[in-house]
Amino acid sequence: MTLRERKLWKQTSVEEIKDFVTQAYNQEAENLCPVDKMRAFTDSIRRTSCGECVICREGILQINVMAEGITQGTGRNGDIEVITEVSEDLIIGSCCNYGKEVGKITKKIIEDEQEQFEKHIKRKRCDTLVCKKFFSYYVAPEKCNGCGKCVDKCPKKVIAGGKDLIHVIGSSLCDRCGDCVTVCEAFAIQKAGAVVLKVPSEPIAVGSFEKQIENGGGLMARKRRRKSE
Repeated sequence: MTLRERKLWKQTSVEEIKDFVTQAYNQEAENLCPVDKMRAFTDSIRRTSCGECVICREGILQINVMAEGITQGTGRNGDIEVITEVSEDLIIGSCCNYGKEVGKITKKIIEDEQEQFEKHIKRKRCDTLVCKKFFSYYVAPEKCNGCGKCVDKCPKKVIAGGKDLIHVIGSSLCDRCGDCVTVCEAFAIQKAGAVVLKVPSEPIAVGSFEKQIENGGGLMARKRRRKSE
């Protein structure tokens, strides 16, 4: 979209601007991860900025770049403070209410969800398993019926398995596109985050493997849970 085609927000009422920005944010309502929600919101809203105001144009872009970096596992200490500072600059320095409204929303996201931002940055963890960098797909052995649909659908061809065999995803090569999930009628393809699940390393007969937790389970884990209760 060129500058000539963009709407000049300075000529639009405060309420119209607020409604537009709020609607853009609400489109991400189903996104459970606040970090990815900020990334998607700022990516969308930066494209409809008139571009005339430097703090609005560059500020929203900077927040978007930093939020995307955090979702990709490259977030650094200090990112939260920078996003907060840029949000405040948008609120104070934008020539019209477009940048001001965006700044209010991004600042509130940080205020409400700082813990989740810190988990992404410091612990490389996404509790909602939305950010692709922080989860992997695996085939739940107790659910897989060996139909082979995911094997055929995978564009990277990293799923092994044949008829009546529990399929296995090569997680190191998987790009997490999710195509396999859409065709699995048994809902066997699931996400794993911090807890590493023990699954077959190669295809084996359906029904011959019981799901176990490799990290986070066992006697010591039960003792830790009892101690914390």
